[in-house]
Amino acid sequence: MPADVSPGDYFKFDKAGGISSYPGTGLEWHPENLRSVNLGPIPPFEEKILEQTDRYRVWIDNLGIKQRGFRADWDDGWSGFATREFLEFPVKNKEDFQKVKERYDPKSPGRYPQDWEELKRAWKARDYPLSISLRGPFWWTREMMGLHAMIKGFYLDPGLIHKIMDFCAEFQIEALHKALDEIIPSPDSATISEDMAYKWGPMISPKMVREFMLSPYKRITGFLRDHSVDIIIVDSDGNMEPLIPVWLEAGINGVSPCEVAAGMDPVALRKQYPRLIIMGGIDKRELAKDKKAIEREVMAKVPYLIKTGGYFPGVDHGVPADVPLENFQYFLKLTRKLCGQPNIT
Repeated sequence: MPADVSPGDYFKFDKAGGISSYPGTGLEWHPENLRSVNLGPIPPFEEKILEQTDRYRVWIDNLGIKQRGFRADWDDGWSGFATREFLEFPVKNKEDFQKVKERYDPKSPGRYPQDWEELKRAWKARDYPLSISLRGPFWWTREMMGLHAMIKGFYLDPGLIHKIMDFCAEFQIEALHKALDEIIPSPDSATISEDMAYKWGPMISPKMVREFMLSPYKRITGFLRDHSVDIIIVDSDGNMEPLIPVWLEAGINGVSPCEVAAGMDPVALRKQYPRLIIMGGIDKRELAKDKKAIEREVMAKVPYLIKTGGYFPGVDHGVPADVPLENFQYFLKLTRKLCGQPNIT
């Protein structure tokens, strides 16, 4: 596809909007250009390249995370799902957390863009879905401490973990209160980013999720529902199935992307959880084969899931580079037909 055309424009995806943003790990962050609520640190940490060779780069990003990555993946911006090594995180103890908290004042000037009134008028007249993006307590704490320190902290310093996860809910609710009070009609959905599972299952047990995360989840979902946001989806790669009962208890009613390679089966999920909203679930590996393989994969899932409702067809994560363009176009044509939409590729 042409390098100067976005995938959304090229494939004629339906328009969608979002009201909130936060920095991605490793990426440059330019909050001055945002047209959404800034849920990142204010001020952001200063991005610094600490070391650079012909092959590697070591740098600190705007979240304060020190990392090492291949220059080929990062010199011209993020090249995709680039592998890197995380070396150091900003929070190692309670004192560090108090310092980082200062960057997350929900009332900081700069949380809302200067053209906020204009955005509200545009959203009021919208004919497309509008969503809220939030960080979940697992994602939030991992970005502050790192995965290893967080996992050990559940046992060695549970008080600190509770404080960080509770603050995740407190800050985002306070920062978004003005937005949800003022946007009419209310946003249509919310996505809570977590990425807390891998191929063999969740990174922590349902018991731990219930102990540490159930309360902040309930605070977030209660706040959203108080503002008529009823579709609340958790985004987590890997096999997250054991966590679904806890998420339902917490007021979350949807999951994405249902990664098939990790053992997720959207048809089985629908039968077990008839009211669960499901996004994704189409095995990306099948798209790399041929049209017959794509048709087998789609027809085994999409017709049934559309009939039972609450399903958004999609690939079960990012589309890999080995998927030919014509295969992806065929996948879109087939799923659009099943959803009663015209073929516009």
